[in-house]
Amino acid sequence: FSNCFQFHMLLVSTVFLCYVVVVIGDTLFEEGFYQTNLPGGPLDPRHQPNLPLTVDTSRYNDGFTSTSAYDSNSPSFPFYTGKIANVTQRYRHYVDYLDSAKTQGIATYGAGDEAREAARLEIVNQPNYTTIPNPSKTFTVYASIKWNPSDFAIQEGETYNITVPGSDSGYSSQFWFDGGIRVNSQGYSAHFDSISNCYVGMGRCRPHLKSRRRLATANWMSLVCAIGQFVRPLTEIKPGQEDKYRWLPLDESTLVETLFEVGRTVQFRAVYTGQLICFANDAHSQYWNNKGQLQVQVTRVSWPPSSLTVYQSLLLPACDSAQVVYINRGNNTQGEGKVPCNPNGGGAGWKLSDVLNTEGGYGANAPESIYYDISSAQRNQ
Repeated sequence: FSNCFQFHMLLVSTVFLCYVVVVIGDTLFEEGFYQTNLPGGPLDPRHQPNLPLTVDTSRYNDGFTSTSAYDSNSPSFPFYTGKIANVTQRYRHYVDYLDSAKTQGIATYGAGDEAREAARLEIVNQPNYTTIPNPSKTFTVYASIKWNPSDFAIQEGETYNITVPGSDSGYSSQFWFDGGIRVNSQGYSAHFDSISNCYVGMGRCRPHLKSRRRLATANWMSLVCAIGQFVRPLTEIKPGQEDKYRWLPLDESTLVETLFEVGRTVQFRAVYTGQLICFANDAHSQYWNNKGQLQVQVTRVSWPPSSLTVYQSLLLPACDSAQVVYINRGNNTQGEGKVPCNPNGGGAGWKLSDVLNTEGGYGANAPESIYYDISSAQRNQ
């Protein structure tokens, strides 16, 4: 009996160990650690591992940095499913986001004010730009996926509208399921019933409602969105070669700071820059039983862009600088042979009379003290 018991326990332990290894391996494959198309691996000429992140502390470091998935200092990547788990297509979301930003004339994530103005002028300088329709896009939000990218660019300071098309009362033509609960994009509320000693939602006690939903101020299964980076480049990206670089998943710690409830519709002035990312408001561990999807439409309301410029003129020389005054002869209107200039540049204060003066001297307002070291004959040359 003892030998049979030991054999049975050994068999159970072996099966359990294999299960753990398979689960870990599957998780690492989802995150790209075992993807064969990534740099690194047995055939890598630099003999680097096939990991999205390694750390090379050698003094001969070639810039290939990363860390092992089993190290204690490895990056904490949540488990993703759906589009974000597809490492080979992550860069496509970045490219589509860039295209959306270019179409709207807005800068990308992390850009400064000067880059924003330059991007805006790309639209303003187009002929009849005021007749261009408002940028808009319809995308799908799946109830079972934690982060659904829209690839639609959002910029701080601009106004947008997000709407779920359909009826605004009852069960519209668009709905999704939280287990067996069928709701629309407005979701459903819940409360604790002290008499029944349970959390009640949709008229029944439901044990899962004791969990914490991702946005506590919004209803269960309501449409919630965030603004930020869906994928992040590991290094600086050369335009046109996005498919040759590595892309990390989104950073949840930064996205959760931008969450806001949409419900059926919302119009807002953005306070963050990035792309729009949405999801069904459920608990983190309960997406496995969600079903259905919604078609969501996002439209930019603050359109067309303003033609006001601030930084472009700062790149021009001042209109009262000596060179501009000499070339333009006091006429700063644009034309052939004219130098574009900034009238508010704050140059040296030169006047046309100073340039045209044939009697010598340094300028109309120059003090006599600057002439003390030269003769009168030199002064009048």
